[in-house]
Amino acid sequence: EGFSLGFAPARWEELKSHLLRAGFPERQLLAAGVLLKKEDSSRTYDRFRNRLIFPIHGLRDECVGFGGRLLGPGEPKYLNSPETPLFHKGELLYGLNRTAEEIRKQDEAILVEGYVDFLSLYQAGFHNLAATLGTGFSPFHARLAGRFTRRVVVNFDPDSAGQAATRRSLDI
Repeated sequence: EGFSLGFAPARWEELKSHLLRAGFPERQLLAAGVLLKKEDSSRTYDRFRNRLIFPIHGLRDECVGFGGRLLGPGEPKYLNSPETPLFHKGELLYGLNRTAEEIRKQDEAILVEGYVDFLSLYQAGFHNLAATLGTGFSPFHARLAGRFTRRVVVNFDPDSAGQAATRRSLDI
């Protein structure tokens, strides 16, 4: 509840119908990446289906995009909002809007790979952390974390993608 997690049903137009009834124009929902346009058609449908939804916030606590974790079989397992004027995956760290002061206070940030890792550690009492939106760690992420501390502990997954991202992060 504290992180406003949500759920996107497996239906193709559930969120679209709800948001249109709430007064959001379809063009705005397309621009925000919440809806997709069907190829060779004017029809639109929900981007996120059958997913746990994680609102992604900027440092000023404004929601700039969403991440979704698939519930059940299928691909992709994780899906983020597309790049928009507000959402730049390589320039955001999940949860930093909530943890920046604790990172500054402890003078250390624990950097993890995704939403679930972040929330698991946060729930366990670690409040000096942030998460990349996937395994990519960019120079922008380093500068962003550097606004609060110079000590960053990279704790990515032990799989091959996480190990490769950890090695790349050392140079950054």
